[in-house]
Amino acid sequence: MNHNTHEEKTENPTEHRIKKFRKKGKTRYSRELNSLLILLVGFISLWKCRDLIIYHLSNIMFNGFCFNRNNILDEKNTLLEIFISFQDMLFVFFPFLISLLIIITIPPMILSGIKFHMNSLEFNLKKLNLFNGLKKIFSIQIIIEFFKITTKLFIVGSISCWYIWFSFPEILKLINEDYISSLFHGFNIIASSCILVILGLVPIVFFDIIWQQFNYYKKLKMTHQEIKDEFREREGNPSIKMRIRQEMKAAIRRRMIADVPKADVIITNPIHYSVALQYDENKMHAPKVIAKGIGETAIKIQTLALKNNISIISAPSLARSLYRYSEIGKYIPDALYKAVAEVLAWVWKVRKWKKEGGIFPEQPQNISVPSELTFTGEYKTND
Repeated sequence: MNHNTHEEKTENPTEHRIKKFRKKGKTRYSRELNSLLILLVGFISLWKCRDLIIYHLSNIMFNGFCFNRNNILDEKNTLLEIFISFQDMLFVFFPFLISLLIIITIPPMILSGIKFHMNSLEFNLKKLNLFNGLKKIFSIQIIIEFFKITTKLFIVGSISCWYIWFSFPEILKLINEDYISSLFHGFNIIASSCILVILGLVPIVFFDIIWQQFNYYKKLKMTHQEIKDEFREREGNPSIKMRIRQEMKAAIRRRMIADVPKADVIITNPIHYSVALQYDENKMHAPKVIAKGIGETAIKIQTLALKNNISIISAPSLARSLYRYSEIGKYIPDALYKAVAEVLAWVWKVRKWKKEGGIFPEQPQNISVPSELTFTGEYKTND
């Protein structure tokens, strides 16, 4: 059963969820704000370049109304004139286009941290789902968008119509002015209209910013179950993690058992604990633990030792201390050097006995272990 169906989203979003939303291209950035910035920057750019624009427009108008018989009859000259006019217009509006490109791309990244991801361009069959499409059409989001669009159209249309009606006498006077003066005058009328339209759109933008913030954080909110699922997803399923740990332990144990034939001596408890030591006086400054275990692992170590003719000695307190305070692949603790030295001395005597014969060396008795390293733990489970 899905717990998220009826559970309310009351929890604040995690950092992982916020990053996930950004990767999907979902942000709180207001499109209306971007539209207003485009209008504002476009208007400022045109206003700054008005003299240059009017100058080039006047030249185009002058050339357009200046008829030359040769130009009319010669098709190449006509095309050349059109190309020059187009080049002039492109030159005039190039700064304007660059400023628009900058305002379209940079503000969304600065104000909302938008990053471009290919994930948003991936083909997804779910997007073609008719039912989901119908749900989106009748969603509150679409209703809000429709309200914003109709309000914008109403505001822009109302302001434009009112200003044209208000300025109509002034517009009619333009026909009595020379073309340079009429261009400047007409440009001022258009600029005033643009300013009023931009000011009229400010309330819509303000409303959209608040709505986008509210909607974004509402979508980010999480249920208790979602937080648990995310934690499980990031940290891993406990049962899977336990199985991985068990597999790792088994691999370490197999590798450890494979190293037992390299040991010089096995110190036992005599059954529950087994510790395999290796010592090469030319390469090591102290004996090293290459295997250790309790229960079944301890018996496996002893069985392998017997098969490979490795000396086994029963020293319960030393075996327990080595098992507790040493690590596989590491040197034994300094405090146990003396006790282990007694064991190794006996191992060398056994090797000599194997070569020369005679009386079998007596095992060292009452091997002392420092009190701070005494371990009285009992066998409980297999290692």
